[in-house]
Amino acid sequence: MKNILSLVPKEVNDYVESLIINQNLIIKTVPKRKTKHGDFRKTNKKDIITINHIENKYRFLLILIHELAHFKVYKKNIRTNPHGAIWKNEFKQLLKPILDKNIFPSNLQILIQAHMKNPKSSFSYDSPLEMELNKYDNDYENCTYLEDIDNGKIFRFSNDKYYKKIEKRRKRYLCVENDSGRKYLFLPHAKVELV
Repeated sequence: MKNILSLVPKEVNDYVESLIINQNLIIKTVPKRKTKHGDFRKTNKKDIITINHIENKYRFLLILIHELAHFKVYKKNIRTNPHGAIWKNEFKQLLKPILDKNIFPSNLQILIQAHMKNPKSSFSYDSPLEMELNKYDNDYENCTYLEDIDNGKIFRFSNDKYYKKIEKRRKRYLCVENDSGRKYLFLPHAKVELV
């Protein structure tokens, strides 16, 4: 438990501990995964939450509370959509005491409060919130967002493929992969390397 508490802001250690203690639950940090930030799994013996090991305490805390909401809904024996109304309500209730403490920097606090009016399955789908959270990542200084580069420019994405930015379509950007000519939609806050 001390390992987990060291990864969240110290102002919420007691609260987080109260959510975890005496639960038939294992919480583990795992190497960073590209496809998800955290995961809750049900097993016959103990339930497991895995969270990517990240240094950003604010992001880690939000992911932990997100996954604990899944755990709490599961414990109530309610069959529901993973990110449906019941989960959203549980997530809001678990995060409210943290928001009431005002531990987040003010810009981040405002964006989290706005996000929590109707939380999505991932913070990654809320570009303003994701971009604000990124400011507290270790690699933020070297960060270039797709929305910050001009249409027609070539960039490299994390998969080492090269793309050309074409245009904005509603909330995402249409891009073409150079080698195959296939079209992809990227979120505005995709971290890219300008070529």
